[in-house]
Amino acid sequence: MAAGRGQFFLSLIQGLQQARPGGLRDRKKKPARAGRAVPELHRQKSENTRPADLPVPRPPPQPHPPPPCPPPSQPSTVSMPPVFNNRENHIERLPPEIILKIFSYLDADSLLCVTFVNRQFYKLANDNAIWYELYAHEIERKRWRPRLTVLPESLAGVQDMPPGFWKRLTFREMGCPKDTSWKKELRHINPYTGMPAQTQQLLGSLRVSWEITLIQKGGQESVYKQNHNFFSDSSVTVCWKSGMWPRIQQVSTLQLHGVIRPFTSTTTDKPQWRSLISKIHVCRTEKWQFVGTDKLVKLLQFDEGIIVGIWRGTWTIAFIMANLHFHKLVERSLLGSLSCPYRPPEVTMYDDVDPDYDPQGYTVLIVLHNSVRRIMHRRYTRLLCSRDGVRDGFARLRLTSEHTPVLGRISFPWMAEGGLQGDIKNCCMMTVTVLDESQRPLWCLSSAGSLLLSTYNNEQFVLLHSDAKGRVRMRFVWMQDMQQYFLIGLHVCISVTKLNKRFMRESCSSEGR
Repeated sequence: MAAGRGQFFLSLIQGLQQARPGGLRDRKKKPARAGRAVPELHRQKSENTRPADLPVPRPPPQPHPPPPCPPPSQPSTVSMPPVFNNRENHIERLPPEIILKIFSYLDADSLLCVTFVNRQFYKLANDNAIWYELYAHEIERKRWRPRLTVLPESLAGVQDMPPGFWKRLTFREMGCPKDTSWKKELRHINPYTGMPAQTQQLLGSLRVSWEITLIQKGGQESVYKQNHNFFSDSSVTVCWKSGMWPRIQQVSTLQLHGVIRPFTSTTTDKPQWRSLISKIHVCRTEKWQFVGTDKLVKLLQFDEGIIVGIWRGTWTIAFIMANLHFHKLVERSLLGSLSCPYRPPEVTMYDDVDPDYDPQGYTVLIVLHNSVRRIMHRRYTRLLCSRDGVRDGFARLRLTSEHTPVLGRISFPWMAEGGLQGDIKNCCMMTVTVLDESQRPLWCLSSAGSLLLSTYNNEQFVLLHSDAKGRVRMRFVWMQDMQQYFLIGLHVCISVTKLNKRFMRESCSSEGR
């Protein structure tokens, strides 16, 4: 049996060598180990002593070697379309009539964008016939009247207009679709505040929101949309907290824009009208004004009622708040441009009455609030201002010394992205409105302030504000037994220069010194 197994293994090895040519033959033959030579000698001895009558087992049939692999054929070439390297613009080769026909299917926004492609498109996109059709469609949409169709005999009259005439009329109708209506709404004045009574409703109906644009020193711009707003008697507080905020040292310019939101979300990719409200240069040329701090953030105040909260230690912006006064807020949010704010005309009144005698006097409205609630509001009427009260170029208004309770504690709550929030004590926002004799705004102030100790017994505090237009000084006392603040003193001063400009008076600052 051992001889049979040896013959079988020998045949198997030969078959494998024939099945895989070049596999085992090319290898270097290794000498057999001593333990493997014994079966070979034993097999030869057994073959010599095998009886003649025993049949010799036949070797298994050898498998046929696989057919040789065909030589690698050449890669088949696939016919590809010819590539033209000609950079010729085929659109410009179209006749102007075809391009005008294509432009006639565009809306006003798309047609305006086409004018920035090249000179040919700019000339064709300003065609009066196309803009007349758009103007007629806009008039038909807004008013009930027969459609203004372009007849062949009237087409010559349309083309006789100067270039861009119908384009300006179209955008005038589209840019202020409710120009007449919202201006009429602003005529209704609240007798208590002296501001338009429907300001909050009007801003909501016109879909007005506010955005912050931060321009870094390297030129990178970041736009942030508002997250929350709070309307008080005569101002609105807008908050921004979401986004990737840079460090305050990296910011060079801060811009506040009024933006008209689109009706639907499908038009968010189109350019929106942006009206610049304020532009602040953030630099350390002068000392920054900090109005409050807690364990996490510091409050940094800039002009125009803008407050920036920065993280302590990293100086990274945590949030931004803006306190916007209602005076001309709708016009400032709509009628400005991307780079120029809206400037209302100066109201000049001729005063023929003796300045020492004021029969009606001035009105002062002061509101203390934060971003979530109103803290205190007080209105003073029939305030007198004479030349005897002029000191250092400011005219002082005579206010009463009545004690006014403050509702709750004076604090400044804040919230940043990620749910982080806090409450800064003895800090709030202040809105001041000074009305003249005819109940027209004379001086409007929106700012943030903090209570400063005026005595060593931690009972009396003072809140100050001063700028080129006026000054405000408020005195508070803390009643420990009642756990409440009381307003015990208020002083408001108006710049004499501003008064002279309003009433066309000669300078009286030197007479009162």
